[in-house]
Amino acid sequence: MPEEKCSSKIEESCEIPAWLNSEYFEQLLKKVKGDSTIKVQSVDVKYALPKGENYASVIYRVQVVFHKKDQLSSSRSYIVKGMALTDLAVQKLGEYNVYEKEMDVYELVVPELKRLSRSLGDRSELYPSALTVDRDHNVIIFDDLSKKGFIMPDRSVGLDLTHMKMSLKLTAKLHATSLKLAEMHPTIFDRYTTGMMTRETDAFYPFFYETFDALTNEISTWDQKWHYYSNKLRKLRPHFIEQGLKVFDHESDDDLRVFAQGDLWVNNLLFKYDSNGKPIDIVLLDFQFACYATPMIDLCYFFFTSANDELRQSCFEELMQYYYYHLACYTKRLGYSKKFPTLHQFQKQLLKKLFYAVYSSMIALPVQINEDSTDADFDALLGIDERSQRFRRTIMSNKRYHRIIKGLLPFFDRKGLLDKLD
Repeated sequence: MPEEKCSSKIEESCEIPAWLNSEYFEQLLKKVKGDSTIKVQSVDVKYALPKGENYASVIYRVQVVFHKKDQLSSSRSYIVKGMALTDLAVQKLGEYNVYEKEMDVYELVVPELKRLSRSLGDRSELYPSALTVDRDHNVIIFDDLSKKGFIMPDRSVGLDLTHMKMSLKLTAKLHATSLKLAEMHPTIFDRYTTGMMTRETDAFYPFFYETFDALTNEISTWDQKWHYYSNKLRKLRPHFIEQGLKVFDHESDDDLRVFAQGDLWVNNLLFKYDSNGKPIDIVLLDFQFACYATPMIDLCYFFFTSANDELRQSCFEELMQYYYYHLACYTKRLGYSKKFPTLHQFQKQLLKKLFYAVYSSMIALPVQINEDSTDADFDALLGIDERSQRFRRTIMSNKRYHRIIKGLLPFFDRKGLLDKLD
């Protein structure tokens, strides 16, 4: 992750956990490295991401200086991912069980996915390996991949074609290895039932509705020709959440069902570059909203939130075909023996779940490309007070977002996605 200063709200609270100290890391390193002679000399803890870059967790960067018997001091950097700080975040995210889920994924699932990827000859990072999953403190500790040259792209720009293809190739590998893993261990993904939209809790429903309403109100202030769309959105509102929930429903055994990352966008990807600035490696982060469901959750969310503005308007079909061919190749090489869809069948499945593109564009995207960090925190995101209302007005007044959604509304309308679907 890139080096960043911490958010003003976190700075004000200034509550670095007391246990995140030299003694803790000394015991951890002795255990992980199997060396009882390790002595930690110093620990420097800082917040790793600024306000507006992450809503669901607190992420620390920890610089640890230590030495072993008869050796000079060494310095290592680690990333500590922990629970969000506020009461509202703990409550709402607790209903999604995001912290326990992600700890389970890094402890139980990621090692298996990496093992299957290695059978394809892949020796790249793919996903961070957890140094430890500490359930006593509800944190996961990783090596700091920025020290290996990995950096996060600029979310305000979006990804070009090279980055998009590299990301979709990794997504195809994630999904293909999960198909094979589920074939080998049919119950391994049974616990991962809760995606971003879920019937198991309505914790995020106010956020969905309030953001949807803010967009509708914003469009109604535009030129008269756009009022056609604000009127359509008002009629869609009573059906919006149910149509989003149906994306997560598994309606047919013929439909692909994979381990979806669930929050696949620019800020959950790290890239490494060569000396010419060409991306040569990629890592996928964050499994808090992972779920066992259609791959279209990752595909729609990723494309409509993370492609740059030019690609978003023109390359959807091309990139979905690119993903499909890599998925088909990987599943074949892994020896996946169950029924696999043709490209035409895959496209039908994609169309059936395409409403998630509407959700991604209207709810997630305006938050993700917001550049005003004044109210950009979890409480403003999920709240219903005046500060939350101000935050929503801010994200909907973003001129770049206006350009994007003006390009997408006619596309969604032609697909029938702004109507009640059944």
